[in-house]
Amino acid sequence: MIFDKESIQDLLIGSLLLGGGGGGCPKEGEERALSALKLGNVELITIDELKERNRDGCIVTISGVGSPASDTAYYSDDVYPRILELLGTQSETPIAGFISCELGASSSFEPFIPAALSGLPIIDAPCDGRAHPLGVMGSLGLENSGQTVIQAAAGGRTENKTYTELTVKGSVENTASLVRNAAHLAGGAVAVARNPVSIPYLETHAAAGAYAQAIKLGRAYRTAASPALAIEAALCQLNGRILCTGTVENCTLETRNALDYGTFRISTASIPCQIGFCNEYMYAAIGAERLAVFPDLITTIETNTGRIIASADIKEGMELTVISAPRSELKLGAGLLNKQNYLPLEGVLGE
Repeated sequence: MIFDKESIQDLLIGSLLLGGGGGGCPKEGEERALSALKLGNVELITIDELKERNRDGCIVTISGVGSPASDTAYYSDDVYPRILELLGTQSETPIAGFISCELGASSSFEPFIPAALSGLPIIDAPCDGRAHPLGVMGSLGLENSGQTVIQAAAGGRTENKTYTELTVKGSVENTASLVRNAAHLAGGAVAVARNPVSIPYLETHAAAGAYAQAIKLGRAYRTAASPALAIEAALCQLNGRILCTGTVENCTLETRNALDYGTFRISTASIPCQIGFCNEYMYAAIGAERLAVFPDLITTIETNTGRIIASADIKEGMELTVISAPRSELKLGAGLLNKQNYLPLEGVLGE
């Protein structure tokens, strides 16, 4: 399919829901997508369609890394050609297409400008079909492959001397750590081109069909007649449930190493519901009972308006409905199927 303004809106809303509190800023995602349409066509194809066209090229992940709550995070559209140029200094295999590292309000649109400029397609096989906080979770299982990976990143502003770019080779864990540190130095975020993989590797490790799921979900939510019916439509699409409805209180937020950590409570008619996050929502609990735990999807929606609220935008006094969908209903790639990748989150997961 060729994206147009309507399908961009559907993808934006679906990605907001599947972002699970993270996945970047919707305004930035929409602006990036619309800018891309002015540069050229943006095509989405399946892996099967890709194999009919090209079996020898590599697939490159395009992502953003950083803190959603940072008010100094910045990278311009000009960095995308630059990170591909940097990546090309270390990889000679021709690029056959692009994927996103996750689905989120900004993340889903990261490949749009490279696709529009190059004429190459976006493959409906992102690293994950939901947002996640750690780079290794969007690395297609390469952390277990023994391969040396490549990442190129750039971001920040030259006028305030935060502009930073780098190219790194090494293990998934080490390169991801260096890129996240670069995001911190750049003011909060960098754009990244990373981890070129073969088409057969992509086919067995990615979250195939995740874009199609997000577009269908977003269309159902967007065309519902009321906020209540929109929530009902999302629950139907994801086989989900409402965890709680109430007022936000006791918000905490701190940013460490370009990640947002925090908690808040939803005051209900009975026992409050506690939500913890590390960019994305990590758990929802009532008392000692865990109602949902990452990578289960937890999403917060403004009850009266239906507006989907990210973790960085939560404010005390908001009236929210918290919904959840089981991980079995999501499109997850190899990075989120590897239990070892959750070890850095043990504290925030509350398990």
